[in-house]
Amino acid sequence: MSLRLVSFSLLGLLGCGDKEADGVDSANPVEDDTAVDPLTTFCADNGFGVAVPWDAVGPYGDVRHALAEDFEVPLADGTAWVFSEHWTGCESYLFIPDTLTRSPTDDRSIWLRDLDDLVAGSPRNTHYFFVSAQRDEAAEASIAGMVEEVEDVLADLSPEEATWWSERLHVVGVPAKDLGNWVESVILRGIGTEGIAVDRFQQIRGMGSFADVTRYDAALSAAGQWPFESNLAYAAHEARFFEMEAARQARLDAVDATTVPLWTGEVISQYADMEVELPSAADMATFDTFEIDVDMRCPEAEAAEPGNCGAWDYIAHLSVQDADGSWVELSRFITTYHREARWVVDATPMMAHLLGGGPRTFRWEWAPEWNVQPTETRLSLRFSDQAKGYKPRAATLVATGGSLGSTYNDGRVPVDVPVSATAAKVELWAIISGHGASTNQCAEFCDHQHEFTVGGESWLSSYPEASTEDGCVDRIEDQMTPNQSGTWWYGRGGWCPGAPVWPFAVDVTAEVVGGTATVGYRGLYDGDTAPDGSGDISMNAWLVVYE
Repeated sequence: MSLRLVSFSLLGLLGCGDKEADGVDSANPVEDDTAVDPLTTFCADNGFGVAVPWDAVGPYGDVRHALAEDFEVPLADGTAWVFSEHWTGCESYLFIPDTLTRSPTDDRSIWLRDLDDLVAGSPRNTHYFFVSAQRDEAAEASIAGMVEEVEDVLADLSPEEATWWSERLHVVGVPAKDLGNWVESVILRGIGTEGIAVDRFQQIRGMGSFADVTRYDAALSAAGQWPFESNLAYAAHEARFFEMEAARQARLDAVDATTVPLWTGEVISQYADMEVELPSAADMATFDTFEIDVDMRCPEAEAAEPGNCGAWDYIAHLSVQDADGSWVELSRFITTYHREARWVVDATPMMAHLLGGGPRTFRWEWAPEWNVQPTETRLSLRFSDQAKGYKPRAATLVATGGSLGSTYNDGRVPVDVPVSATAAKVELWAIISGHGASTNQCAEFCDHQHEFTVGGESWLSSYPEASTEDGCVDRIEDQMTPNQSGTWWYGRGGWCPGAPVWPFAVDVTAEVVGGTATVGYRGLYDGDTAPDGSGDISMNAWLVVYE
């Protein structure tokens, strides 16, 4: 289908398989379970990473991010599935109700279509529970239909894959109203009306919209309805996201970092300033890595995400105030459509602005005054020494953005930056994002280009994924929140909703001549001057010197 750039929104963290109650995988038994931890072995043997132990203490809850308590569900095959007995510490568990329909005008359940694509697109360490939220005869018919659907899909798989997925596609044998545990309460009345999950950390999570960008219905659009039909296979995006989170957490846990918290759960609506005490200048001099950890949550943990989290994809900045009162952007993100998000980004080059340590004032800002988005906010700075062999010592601003058009490059001249004789590395580092869409769908949806020259070499930052139908679907592993209630799938000019703005970075050490790096810049559209009215380029480009 052709791309339709719709800009309205919709209201409405490693994997493995089952194990026996004694912790031994039935398909790969451990011969001497007194010598080897079978749970850890199972996860490692399947390439699923380190196992998270089952938490039998709690405290537990039934809201987002609460620890999931043990539960038992009767399955349609007559067996009982007990959560703690199947916990491996390296899988995720997704619960999908049959009351999710295909579209506003098609009330058929998403259960009975796309299950094969769901299996094909899912990490192998995912369990799916199909739970009927209907009652009586309707629930019985729905459960029976899903049993047949699962059997048909398994029949088309190889014997090995069929065995694997037969232990991970669970049809719950009774309606949710008869479960008598926390799954019942959240599916029917709480955060799980659109589905819930338990991630690899035993935390309860919400799930988002399964609207499929490839299933656009013009009739729905003409009627003022959300025009994208839902696709069961989109649940796999949630599982992919949990895998990313698990890998990210494993990386963070492996580093001995000094953490400076800024916000720890306060609800902020537009922006907030915070003065904190950084490590001393002597301590700052020992770090070679600087990361920013941002966790944005819906204010009401017991309510579904749509209409609870902020509705729009706004630019978010973390900045630090310099001695002259000006603000220096350290990192940039784009907020989600109606979903929670967490990002951990490497902003090491910007540590050059923090080397003095001591008291500094930071600003976190993401919403305009005329449309605030109350958000429960956690944000911290992480400093560490990862033995890179060099540390950032100076950062010089060499180019900024502006209104993209025929005069965008007027007055731009090369910038000479002195480079110390002791420099170990020189890097060009830029945060670039395009916004606005009046001409050529620029700059949000066009491939604007940014050419940097240092010495005799040039580098081009471009965005060929801009205007593609699903360019952002491919960025889930880059910390982009999937299944948002809005047009999150479309490729953009340097960004995706619900994701960090990924920096453009190149090593230009070899281009330094005589202790000076001469940096030139120009912005282009289709390799030439951009037409007037092509939106705005938000950019800060730095030359960073490491010693």
